[in-house]
Amino acid sequence: MDLRLVFADLDRVDWSRLCHAYGSAEDVPALLRDLASPVEKTAAEAEQELWSSIVHQGTVYTATAPAVPFLARLVAEGVRRSALVGMLGVIAGSVDEHDLPVPGAARGAVAAQLGPLLPLLADDDREVRRTTVWAVAQCRSAAGPDARAALRARWAAESDPAVRADVLTACALLDPDAAEELCSAVLAGNEPAPVQVAALLVTADCGLPWDMETTKCVTALVPLERHGFGALWEREPLDAIVEALHTRGETDTAIDVVGSALGRAVALRLQGSEHAQAATTEARWTAESLARRSRTAPARLLPAVLPLLDDPATAAGVIPLLRTWCQPAPEAVPALLAIARATGESADEALAALVCLGAPEATGLLARHLPERPHALMAAYRLTTGETRTPGRAHTPGEDRTPLPYDPELLDALRARLAAEPSRERRSVFDGGLAATNEPVYLSGLLAAWGRPARAALPELLAALPRHPLPVSRALAAVADPRTDAHVVEALRAQARQGPPATRQAAASALHSLTGDADPLISVLSELLAERGNGLDHTLTVAASLGEAARPLLPLLHTLLAEPPQSRETVPAIRAALGAAALVWELTGDERAVLPVIREGLAWASQAWGQETVKRAAEVACLLGPTAEPLVPDLLPLLDDPELSPALVLALTSVCPEAGTLAGFARTTLADRVLAAARPGSYARSASAVLRACVALGPTAFTDARLDVIRDLADGDRRIVGAGLQDQIILDDERFRAEARKVLGTLTGNALSS
Repeated sequence: MDLRLVFADLDRVDWSRLCHAYGSAEDVPALLRDLASPVEKTAAEAEQELWSSIVHQGTVYTATAPAVPFLARLVAEGVRRSALVGMLGVIAGSVDEHDLPVPGAARGAVAAQLGPLLPLLADDDREVRRTTVWAVAQCRSAAGPDARAALRARWAAESDPAVRADVLTACALLDPDAAEELCSAVLAGNEPAPVQVAALLVTADCGLPWDMETTKCVTALVPLERHGFGALWEREPLDAIVEALHTRGETDTAIDVVGSALGRAVALRLQGSEHAQAATTEARWTAESLARRSRTAPARLLPAVLPLLDDPATAAGVIPLLRTWCQPAPEAVPALLAIARATGESADEALAALVCLGAPEATGLLARHLPERPHALMAAYRLTTGETRTPGRAHTPGEDRTPLPYDPELLDALRARLAAEPSRERRSVFDGGLAATNEPVYLSGLLAAWGRPARAALPELLAALPRHPLPVSRALAAVADPRTDAHVVEALRAQARQGPPATRQAAASALHSLTGDADPLISVLSELLAERGNGLDHTLTVAASLGEAARPLLPLLHTLLAEPPQSRETVPAIRAALGAAALVWELTGDERAVLPVIREGLAWASQAWGQETVKRAAEVACLLGPTAEPLVPDLLPLLDDPELSPALVLALTSVCPEAGTLAGFARTTLADRVLAAARPGSYARSASAVLRACVALGPTAFTDARLDVIRDLADGDRRIVGAGLQDQIILDDERFRAEARKVLGTLTGNALSS
C-alpha cells in the first residue's frame, strides 16, 4: 500500500475551517492516517472516532465530504473495507445535513467515488459484497448509469441468497423501471426465501401489482424476519410490507396479509414448529402496528388474533391488544377468565383486559386478588377516571354509567390495601413497574371516582393522608360530606399547614373543594408564587381554578409579569408568565400588563421546541377577544406553519368573530390552512385544535369539498392521531373521530352524537 498516494493532498485541505460533531475538524487528518496503522487498536479507535465525528448518529458536517475521497482510497487499498464502505453508505444516505454549503454535497462526494468501489461488488468476501451493494444504493439518483449496470451484472452473477436479495433491493432503488420485471421473475420462479422476501418488499414499496398469490407467498414465508437476518436495510419485513400497502391505499390487502400471517402463526404453533414463536411475535407486532394506522384493522383482525389466546405461550402477547384496540371482544372473555384466575403476570394482564372490556366478572376477581393485580388496578383506575374510556360506549337503560361500578366487596379490598403497611406489602418499581409504585394513586382514585358511596373508607384514607397527601387529599374531597365529616375537614386543614408546599397545596385544594374555604390555598399559592419554583406553571393552573377567589394573588401576579423578558428564557418560565397573564386578564382586563407577555410567547416560534409555547400564547390571546388586535401582526407570519395554524386561526377568529375576512384572509382560505394541519401522525392535542378552529371559522368557511375533508377525518380509514403513548394512540384517535363527527354536525346543521 502506497500511503503517499492514498493521502495525497490530505494536508492541502484547510481542515481548521471545517467542522464535525465536536467542533474543529483539525483532528481528521490524523484519524484518517491512523486508519492505515498496522496496530489494530490504533486503527479501530480511529474508525470509532470518525464514526462519532464526521457522521455522528447519521448527521453529516462540513468536514464529511472532504474526508470521503480518502476513505474511498483506503477501501481500494484493502483497509477495513466492510467498515469503511459502510461508513460511506451512511454518509450517502444521510438526510441530516449540518451547515453544508451545498445540499446533498456529502452524498455527491460518495457518488463521485463509486468508480473504485464498484469492483467490490464482485469481491470474494460476502460481507464486503453486501455492504458495497447497500452503500451504492444509498447514493440513489446520484449513482449514475455505471452503478446501475454494475448492479444488474452482479444480479446475473450472484449466487449467495442473502447478497442476491440485497442486489435486488438496490436495483429497485436505483432503477425503479426495472423493479417489476425483476420481482415478477423472482416470485414466479424458484428463488431462495431471502430473495423472495426482498421481491415482496420491493413490490409493496414500488406500488407494483399485488394479488392473492402474492399474499400467499408472504404467508408461506412467515416469519419473514429470519430470511433477512444480517441485512443493512434495518427493516422488519412483514411490518414494512403491510405499512407500504396501507400507505398506498390498499387497506383491504394490508389487513388480509396480516390476517394470513396470524393464521400461519397459529398453524406453526399447532405443528410444533421451531419457528412458531418468531412467527407469532412478528405477526402480532405487525397487527398492533397496523391497528395504530388503520381504523378498520382492529375489528377485522380480532378473529385472527383470538386463537392465540388459547396457548399460554402466545396469550401474553395478545392480551395487550385486547386492552388497547377499543373493540368489544365477548368471544375473548372465557379465555381471559381462565388466565385471570391463575397466578403470575399473565393473570394480572388478563384481568386488566377484562376490566377494559367491561366484563362483569372483573370486579369480583379484582376484589379477591387485589394485592397481586397491580396492572388490573391501574386499568380500573384509568377506566374509571375516563383516562382510557372509549367514546360512544353504549349503555343499557338503568345501567350504572361508571365504567367500574361501586361494589362493596371491592370497596373492602381497596380499604384493606390502603391500610396495608407499605414496607411489607407494596412492591418496588422493579416488581410490577409503575403499576405497583403508583398503587396509592390508583386506590385513592377509585374511591374518589365512587364519591360518597365510598364513605366507609374515610378511616383508611385519613390514616394514609400523611403518607400519600396528594392522591388521598383529592379522594377525601370527593368522598367526605362536609356537613357530617368535620374531622375530615380538620385533618385537611392541619395537612395544609405542614410539610412541603406541594403537599400543603393538595390538602388546601381539597379543603377548598370540600368547604369553599380558599384562604389556606391562597396562602400556599402565595408562597409558591414568591419562590418562583419549577412547578410555577402548575401553581398558576391551580390559582386559575379559583376564579374570583384568586384576587388576593394579583400583586404577586403583576410582579411576575413585570419581570424583564431576560428572566423568561426557559420554557417553564415563559409558560408560567403566560399562565399569569391569562389569570390577570380574567381578573382585571388589564391588556397593558398582558399583551407584552403574549407577544413574547409568540416570538418563541423561532426557538427550538418553541411551538407549544406559541400555541399557549395563542390560547391566552383568544381570551382577550377583540382586545388582542395589536397582536395580529405577530400572528400572521406564523400562519404558514401547519403545526401552529389552528391555534393562530382560533386567535384571529376571537379578534374578529363576526368578520367575513380575518386580517385580510378569507375564512375559506384559513379553512384550507387549518385542514392541512390535520395529518396522519398528529398528537391528539394538535388534531383536536384543528377541529376547534373549524368550529370557530363557522359554516360559511366550508364548501362541500372542505366538508368532505372533515368527513374523511371522521370516518376515513387512516388514523389522524398517530403520536403519543403507544397504548393511548388508538383511544385518542377514537376520541378525535367522535369529536370530528360532532364538528361535522355543527357545520352542516345536523346534530350528530358520538
